[in-house]
Amino acid sequence: MAERTKRLLEPGEFSRVTLGFASFFLLLCSYYILRPVRDEMGVQTGASRLQWLFTGTFIATLAIVPIFGWVVKRLPKRHVLPAVYGFFILNLVIFYALFLAGTTVALAATFFIWLSVFNLFVVSLFWSNVSDVFSTDQAKRVYGYVSAGGSAGALTGPAITATIAEHVSTSTLLALSATLLAAAAACMVAMRRLRPEEVVAAPTEARPIGGSILAGVRLAWQVISLRGIAILIICYTAVSTVLYVEQADAVGRTFSDSGERTAFFATIDLTINCVALAIQILLTRRIVQNFGLRITLSVVPLLVTIGLVFAGQWRTAVVLAIIQTVHRAGDFSLMRPGREMIYTTVDAESRYKAKNFIDTTIYRANDAFASWLVAAVRAAGLSSIFIFGIPMAILWFATGYTVGRRHDRNQPA
Repeated sequence: MAERTKRLLEPGEFSRVTLGFASFFLLLCSYYILRPVRDEMGVQTGASRLQWLFTGTFIATLAIVPIFGWVVKRLPKRHVLPAVYGFFILNLVIFYALFLAGTTVALAATFFIWLSVFNLFVVSLFWSNVSDVFSTDQAKRVYGYVSAGGSAGALTGPAITATIAEHVSTSTLLALSATLLAAAAACMVAMRRLRPEEVVAAPTEARPIGGSILAGVRLAWQVISLRGIAILIICYTAVSTVLYVEQADAVGRTFSDSGERTAFFATIDLTINCVALAIQILLTRRIVQNFGLRITLSVVPLLVTIGLVFAGQWRTAVVLAIIQTVHRAGDFSLMRPGREMIYTTVDAESRYKAKNFIDTTIYRANDAFASWLVAAVRAAGLSSIFIFGIPMAILWFATGYTVGRRHDRNQPA
């Protein structure tokens, strides 16, 4: 009974959890201010040509991964985040100047690709730092609350865009996003400084991680837990691509006005993050502690599979929006925290290099592959939901249960 009623936060954790919440809030608020703009640019490109944007995103991701590996190899861990975040803030300043001169098709496509790369890198690096700050046992108790900060930010970001997008320029949104990203980096640096003394004093802390710049590729294949996470990411992105393309097509058929489409996408984002925030605060910790990762990592794929069966029969904007809500809210509140808990059990090289490779290159490679496959299936007059979406969702469910069960068996009760 004492174990079941122990405090939610132990002494010394409150400040770190608060800074984790604040940094994730600022980070995702920064991103979600710009996401509706990116989605509208994707619709203007056309559902039949989205695969080119996904392919461009993969190529850009592939190009930046060795650079990130070099940074991790050369810089001490405490300097990696400021360096990477500073680079992306500089990018936002450059886009700010470019958008002041006017929007072109080339600039719109470039921004779509850049924002897709930016999102994965900054979020992946955020969680790498969080896994340095909390132990595996602590992660089970606090990751839901840290994730809630992201959902709160993901709620605030689209709300800001929906409110002011018609009254300000795209450049103004970029400037606001850059400011919030800088504040997020400052909170993360402060969070890292509050780690327990035994971690700060570790001899490896002041030294670079070292190793090969491409070590993440090898580790993602060799380490069984990382390989399982990679398969989860592949399944998740495959289903995401099916839903994204089908939703873009359905929204394009339903709404003829660009402003209406942007508002619809912003509404979906708001709904998703309201649901995710509620789950993170009320359920994530309870599900992880009472049912383990085998349920945490499998319940969302099961619900999405059921939803895709319905979407195959009723392919409307509203039905697809509901499934998107389950899909993405479930990932934010259960799947992502569950995956990140596994990273607390691996070494620093796996936590930074392999994690980054999985979260970016594997993610975007499968995005590109899935987008072309979906385009081919649709061009043949077949249903991408039945041919590709549902089988991948079933594999996602089976993998989630297997990976979660393995983790539960290896951790003390």
